[in-house]
Amino acid sequence: MPEHNNTTRFVVLTLLFVLAWNFTSSLVGWGWPTATVISFAMPLVYTWYVWRHHETLLGRILLFGLATGWTELLADRWLVDTTTTLVYLPGGPFVVRSPLYMPFAWMIVTTQLGYFGWWMGKRWGLPTASLLIALFGAVNIPLYEQWAKSAGWWYYRTTPMLGNTPWYIIGGEFLIALSLPAAISLLEKRHWSVSICAGIGQGLWIWVSYALAFWLLG
Repeated sequence: MPEHNNTTRFVVLTLLFVLAWNFTSSLVGWGWPTATVISFAMPLVYTWYVWRHHETLLGRILLFGLATGWTELLADRWLVDTTTTLVYLPGGPFVVRSPLYMPFAWMIVTTQLGYFGWWMGKRWGLPTASLLIALFGAVNIPLYEQWAKSAGWWYYRTTPMLGNTPWYIIGGEFLIALSLPAAISLLEKRHWSVSICAGIGQGLWIWVSYALAFWLLG
């Protein structure tokens, strides 16, 4: 387990760094460049760590996160065009209806929460890990929403909110994170293609989670 202890410290440090970066970005308000820098830098850092330490599980989770992030573009399009509650501020390249940095931002968030879900599942079992990571996701990810408006990244409108965060986003993030420990448990000692298929499934689950939460809370 020493290598997993090192990886856990690495994931914790990168999570704290991302939180600090996002908070600082909300203070300076420079818009899309700050989101682009962190969203492209973190995948490179994680890829280097996987290569340097031969951390195959983290590599599978990272690939899972990449597939999740690109599939999540469908959910983003639904939020922007159908609910009209999500508004991305202009600037920088876009893909579908989202800034280009969004798939990579989801890649890292999914990797971090997925790893922690796996870590907790090994210690306390899948049901407890699923509940804990869901509660953490419901608190952690909305922090990004709170800071995104001040940072000049995106904002929400015409929906009940807690601060800058819609209630349906909080509910959706709970459901999204709830599934991660079970999803990551499928990746251990499996072919890399399983990570891609599971990531696509997770990206579709993001869409379903937001739709359910919007129906209940939006």
